[in-house]
This record gives sequence, structure tokens and C-alpha cells, in this order.
Amino acid sequence: MTDSVQAYLESKRTVDDRALNRRVWSRLADELAACARGQDQPVRIVEVGAGIGAMVARLAAWDALPPCVSYRAVDVDAGSIAFAKANLPTWLESAGYAVERTADGLVARRDDRCLLEVTLETADAFSIADEADAVIAAAFLDVVDLERALTTLPELARDGGVLYAPITFDGGTAFSPVDPLDETIERLYHRHMDELRDQPGSSRAGRRLMTRLPAHGHDVLAAGGADWLVSPHDSGYPADEAAFLRHLLETIDGALTDYSSEALEPAARERWVERRRRELERGEFVLVAHHLDVLARV
Repeated sequence: MTDSVQAYLESKRTVDDRALNRRVWSRLADELAACARGQDQPVRIVEVGAGIGAMVARLAAWDALPPCVSYRAVDVDAGSIAFAKANLPTWLESAGYAVERTADGLVARRDDRCLLEVTLETADAFSIADEADAVIAAAFLDVVDLERALTTLPELARDGGVLYAPITFDGGTAFSPVDPLDETIERLYHRHMDELRDQPGSSRAGRRLMTRLPAHGHDVLAAGGADWLVSPHDSGYPADEAAFLRHLLETIDGALTDYSSEALEPAARERWVERRRRELERGEFVLVAHHLDVLARV
């Protein structure tokens, strides 16, 4: 991973904000509140694939956390954890918290009632141990081996805890304005996720998750669509979402270059990508990508 990845993760914060399914989010908040009522110790949350810490900042800013929380954020990429250590205090201060940095994270307080202790850790999600009330895996289960994840991640939760898996890709990528090559681009891009890229994962991880959770003995508590919709407005793209789209186009282009000319003519790929880049610079390009948010009892 490089600095550009951290920039991408930061640019998609507002995209994810809009996409998150509020019904599933509300059920997660209810589950966390119920945990707090049933115990006299901090609610324990473990997030795997935590990236730059956007989820814990969002939970705090959207008042979804109980009064006392111990939050362990884990990511395999040291650069993302370093970015989180540098920027998460500012995000929490913007949410009304007073923040004290610690050697491995921070302690944040608000209104003399809310205590949020965050540790930020570089580690492989499949190599850690814990006993949490909730495990969060945001935009994660579509880039790992799902069967391995559903065997390993529930072990991080206490009996009766929950697994929250938002922004799990589920096989839909659409572009506007329409181009004759769009369907081919989408098909090859998704096939690349399933068959060609080095890392595991699936372009249909969301729907697979819905069937594999019960097969592993876990109850789905809530689920719903969580689509990315990135479109321009009168003043251009919101926040830093033009940068998000530029990065995504680079990702798609990189995937398509792995195909032979028999599958996709290089000149056709270049024409499509350059058209989308011009549309982006003119504030005309629109992206829709389909995801599922899933909350389960594990």
C-alpha cells in the first residue's frame, strides 16, 4: 500500500457516509446500547481492516456509541494505521470529544459521560484473538476469503456478540453517461475480482454472506442495500469525491490491462477510460456501485 491508498480511503469517507444503510446502522446502535445495559465494563469493539479509522470516527460523530467503549482498530497496513494515529484525534475533536493521545492510540472524552479508548494496531485480522461485544468488518469481506473470514472473525466475539459487515460489494457497477462498452467493462472488472487479481475475494460477496452466515450457525439480524452513488452537483462533486472517482477509474483501468487483446482491445479500453476521465473533469461522470450492509448474531 502507498500514500495514495490512504488518500483514497479519506476521499471515500463521504461516499460511505451516504451509502450506509440507516436501518442496519440503527440496529447496530441498539445492540451496542443493549450490551452497555447488561454489563458494568466498557463495551468492547474490534474492527478488522480498519484502514484510516473512519468507522470509529463515524460511530462517535453519529452518536452510535455507548457511554463507555474500548475500541480496537486493526489493519494489516502500517501506513493506514499511522494515518489514523495522525488524523483520528482531529476527527474526534470535531465530534465534540477532548482527546488525549496515548502510545498506541488515544483516549477521548465528551460531556464527562462518554469515554472512548481507542487502540490502533498493525496486525493481520486472521492472526489476532479477542472477546468483543461487536466485530466490525467494513468493506472487508469482499477482499478476503469469505469462508476463512466466517470461520475466524466470529471467534473474536463473545458468545452472543454481533458481526457488522457494511459496504460489502455485491456485483453491480454502473456508469453514466451510457457508453456502448459499459457492460463489457463491468463484466470483465467483476471477473477480475473473482478470478484474476492476486488477493482473494468476490464480486458477489454480499449475497454470499447472506447465505453463508446461517450455514455457519449465525443469525442475520438486519441487512440492506448500501450503494455508492457519486454524482456532481451545481458546484461539482462533494468533498473530495472527484479524487475518489479518479482512484476508482485507475483501479478499473489497472484490472482491465490484465486481459488479453482477444478479451478487450487495448485501444477500446483506452478510449473508454479517457472518455470517463474527461467526463469526470467536466463534472459529468456518475458512478453507482451496489453493496450490502449485514449485521449478524455470532
